Amino acid sequence: MLALYIILGILLFLFLLTLLDIVICFSYENEPRLTARIAFVKLRLVPQKPKKKKKAKKDKPKKKKTEKKEPEKPKEKKPSALKKLYGEKGLTGILNIVQSLAELAVGTLKDICAATRVRRLNFSIRVAGKDAADTAVKYGMVCSGVFPALSIIMSAVRVRRRNVRVEPDFSDNPSTEIKVDTVIRIRIIRILKIAIVRAVQALKLYFHKIK
Repeated sequence: MLALYIILGILLFLFLLTLLDIVICFSYENEPRLTARIAFVKLRLVPQKPKKKKKAKKDKPKKKKTEKKEPEKPKEKKPSALKKLYGEKGLTGILNIVQSLAELAVGTLKDICAATRVRRLNFSIRVAGKDAADTAVKYGMVCSGVFPALSIIMSAVRVRRRNVRVEPDFSDNPSTEIKVDTVIRIRIIRILKIAIVRAVQALKLYFHKIK
């Protein structure tokens, strides 16, 4: 009976764990910083902590053994998996498999984006050039790249709060400066659901079209 209670306790703990969120924080100002947090556990991913150097062990000189090597027999080259698949399915079959894999990858990416919540998105860039004309040209180029990219992100991911600023620097000592501060939340149970559903689809694809 005690073993049953222990198993039920472990299952309950794992279920409660799936209800938590993975919180990803990314910031950039002079250097990138990336951290991930689950409940009270926080991991610093970038920059990584410097590892302690281990003392190098002195290798003892090994005695060389003189052995006569027999001539190696030439190994028969086995056909690669792609060539084997081409021989079985043909070009049309391979293209069909590639299309199915692409649809699976795109669907998985869309599901992950739908499960992602951006709590905060702060992005500011100060554009500077050699002179006022160069600054104006670079400012236009940055705007033409930043705001279309932002619209794509907004259409794929829910953003709760955002503050995006692009400004030209026409001061006497111009300098380009980029600042990023964003917080992303992903529910673990939704990621597990996506992984299970897509894994089943990948197995069906393997057994129906590849194997």
